[in-house]
Amino acid sequence: MLLRYFVLETEKIRQQLSQQHQLLAEAQNRSERLLLNVLPAHIALRLKDKQGLIADAHPDVTVMFADIVNFTQMTEQLPPERMIDLLNTVFSWLDSFSEKHGLEKIKTIGDAYMVAGGLTNSPDHVSQVADMALEIRSFIATHPELSRYNLGIHIGIATGPVVAGVIGTKRFIYDLWGDTVNTASRLTDDAEADHILVDKNTYARLRADYQFDQAKMTYLKGKGEIAVYELLKKTSESHKKSAAAPQQQVNTNKFPSYDPSSAQQLIKSNPNKLSSFDPTSTQILKD
Repeated sequence: MLLRYFVLETEKIRQQLSQQHQLLAEAQNRSERLLLNVLPAHIALRLKDKQGLIADAHPDVTVMFADIVNFTQMTEQLPPERMIDLLNTVFSWLDSFSEKHGLEKIKTIGDAYMVAGGLTNSPDHVSQVADMALEIRSFIATHPELSRYNLGIHIGIATGPVVAGVIGTKRFIYDLWGDTVNTASRLTDDAEADHILVDKNTYARLRADYQFDQAKMTYLKGKGEIAVYELLKKTSESHKKSAAAPQQQVNTNKFPSYDPSSAQQLIKSNPNKLSSFDPTSTQILKD
């Protein structure tokens, strides 16, 4: 009897330890997923390894800002839930675009979206950013709800060196600094609705495969007169090269790829619900 008692107690303790280990593993997985939602994967890994100050110099990065036009005026006309619903719809699609093109979302600032390429040594980061910019413009132009509110987008892109790092101890953030960032931001301010402006460094890397308007001189605060170029479209030859090249795998467990026609059908099928795309929806997520 005594032996049987010890066997039963041992099994009970083993089961309790197993349950506690499972709960601990689940909590750790939740923490890691939360960290990955805040920081790029390679930065989250360094923080997880308890590295100290994270500050990196990147000599060749392409930075893009995409700013929604007329959004501030619209917020005065809509209830808060409707306004946040609309902004979440737009930024959720932009999140899917950044992942599709292998880029890093840096942050959102009000109704502006910041993304960068080249932080992980991708050789095609300039064209990846340009392709995302063109896709954003197409999405905004073909989204019926955005057209209804007369919303547009203006985009600025610059290429050059940046400093990247993590700052803060509470609600810390991964951010970029430098003249390249400032130039991209100011080009966005200078761009008209539905226009994409790039600096000369970006233009020099893209001009063989993309169509641009003629250069114009514009004054940017802190830089003076500089040459800027409007990105119009990708050339047909470069489209053929892209089609022949291996496509980057996108994590479809997070976001669907965007297709203007399918997006319109999705939205029309839910006329009373603006956020046809919800990245947290269990109907989209795959187990």
